Amino acid sequence: MFGWLAARLGLALTYDAVRVPSDGLADFLEEARAGRWDGLSVTIPHKQNALVLADRSDPRAARTGAANCLVRGTDGRLVAHNTDMEGIVRALAHHGVSLGHARVLLLGAGGAARAAAAAAREAGAGRLWIANRHPTRSLDLARAFEGEAVPLTSEALATVLPGAEVVLQATSVGLDAPGDSPLPPGCVLHERLTVMDMVYRPLRTRLLRDAGAAGARTIDGLWMLVFQGLAALRLWTGVEVAPDVAPALHEHLAEAG
Repeated sequence: MFGWLAARLGLALTYDAVRVPSDGLADFLEEARAGRWDGLSVTIPHKQNALVLADRSDPRAARTGAANCLVRGTDGRLVAHNTDMEGIVRALAHHGVSLGHARVLLLGAGGAARAAAAAAREAGAGRLWIANRHPTRSLDLARAFEGEAVPLTSEALATVLPGAEVVLQATSVGLDAPGDSPLPPGCVLHERLTVMDMVYRPLRTRLLRDAGAAGARTIDGLWMLVFQGLAALRLWTGVEVAPDVAPALHEHLAEAG
């Protein structure tokens, strides 16, 4: 993604993947403070610890409780950001969907789900239901973002899905088993829904296939990846890309597999 962006925009940007063990994050961030990197993307399992270990945090990162992007300031201090929120909102907006006043069903209770819950609350969602296979986690997330925890059962969701307008899928279901759905058997989707799955490999998950068959609008996870990446690029470089870059980047990533 960032290699393509550097070539497209003529940026002198290098971007490398580095595997950091769970107990090595603090030392790794010291290397960043010393100038080895100007910015960092942060993935699991480090998102929450990165927020704690950063020198400052953006309000969105603090509200979400996780950081997926760090920026090294001119003083060497690291500022924590969460671009997942912007990625979610802009991916939906690109498809003509707003979370404002919407009735939202969120699947999951991990880091991506926290960003989705925060985005829904910031946008002024009319209602927020949270379902997860671990009831305690969904209850904790619901309390943190003024949502309603619901059991991840077909019986419970049968009372939620008919009134839902947006489904945000923030679990890893479908990532390793493309035939699996995060929804239990018996759940009925409908044509008034917008369904966004944050999993992007495979691009068309079982959930999106089922949603499409029901006539719902579907949004694949690459759109969130693209828009959170563009937000990170802006934080690192100050570059605001033209509107045609996001669709071109999505097409490139989809073709690359």
